[in-house]
Amino acid sequence: MDFIKERILENVQVLLKNEKVLKAIEFIKEDDDRTLKEHLELCEIPAPSHDEERRAIYVKNKFEEIGLDDIKIDEVWNVMGTIPGTGNGPVIMLAAHTDTVFPIETDLKVRKEGNVYYCPGINDDTRAVAELFTIARAMKTFGIKAQGDIVFCANVCEEGLGDLKGVKHIFEYQNSIDAFVSIDNPVTGGIVYTATGSHRYQVTFSGCGGHSFADFGLPNPIHAMGRAINMIAQFQVPKIPKTTFNVGIVEGGTSVNTISASCSMLVDIRSDSSEELNRLSLELKKAVDLAVQEENKRWESSENVAAEIIMKGNRPAGTQPKDCTIVKTAWEAAELLGIEPELRDESSTDANIPISMGIPAITVGRGGKEGKVHTIHEWFEPADAFLGPQKDLLLILGLAGLDGCLEHRIKKL
Repeated sequence: MDFIKERILENVQVLLKNEKVLKAIEFIKEDDDRTLKEHLELCEIPAPSHDEERRAIYVKNKFEEIGLDDIKIDEVWNVMGTIPGTGNGPVIMLAAHTDTVFPIETDLKVRKEGNVYYCPGINDDTRAVAELFTIARAMKTFGIKAQGDIVFCANVCEEGLGDLKGVKHIFEYQNSIDAFVSIDNPVTGGIVYTATGSHRYQVTFSGCGGHSFADFGLPNPIHAMGRAINMIAQFQVPKIPKTTFNVGIVEGGTSVNTISASCSMLVDIRSDSSEELNRLSLELKKAVDLAVQEENKRWESSENVAAEIIMKGNRPAGTQPKDCTIVKTAWEAAELLGIEPELRDESSTDANIPISMGIPAITVGRGGKEGKVHTIHEWFEPADAFLGPQKDLLLILGLAGLDGCLEHRIKKL
């Protein structure tokens, strides 16, 4: 990328001249088997969004073993621990989320075939949580203290209707964070620097219900929902900023010969633009209202269908320049290790919250190879998996600074 040619005066490369940093980089490689062991242990602890307590306890115990300071589990089950800095630099949070998309009853027994491991949730974002451990261990083992505090965080509720609850809670109550890095991308050199926002709605249609033959002529909630879905399917959206809509789940009905008393749908609206999110949300409300009116008018019954719209998720949109300091630092950290950096903009991640608040934030890639994410066939291959945490160690030190080596690149807010 052209922007990376304009180097900041103090390049991250100087970190590799520091003896402690070099030892920590090598340590992470040698620690790879232990990281994998912890990774696989985490895999078998169920953690659907809003039910991450068991993983939180595991993470807290690991943070205590490593010797982090100020370890705590907060009110929503985020786990945090700190390696204090020398007092002259910014506070950097390095995070990975503990929740997965799979329900509590999912079989989480890890299966191995050759050098490939299979388990639902093995990558997203379980691998990243294990990477927090090896980075923290490396820093503690060699007494590395950045100029600013490094806060390690295993947060909750990143997925789906978790609605970023964990990171929302952190930034509502902990205002000292100057930059935020989330490890949550399938490409090791990936850098997500924009925040795709989303509005998610549950729309419930209700009526009196009845027999499909004896009570024919009653307004039908399912028919009203069908009318609404047809209108949604005709929404017009721009290509730039990328904006999308989707009816993802429809539920309701009792039998083939029953006029249902209720039904519902979940609607997802996404955009890189807050204005487009708000515009489509208004269009959705208009479509639902019109669908109800048309269904009631069709039958002219004394009984009517009604609809209720409830917002189930609100992820703010935002962006920052692709040549901003946090992106440049991530790019350089990857290049130093021979990892091909790549700007990616297809994601809604925990970084949405700080980006929307004007706080420097990115989401970066995990180590290893992976596939079939968000399916029960999810797999992970630990090929050079240590490169991910090595890269992120250089990244956080580049942001927070290291006395006698590199001045911090992030300003204190």
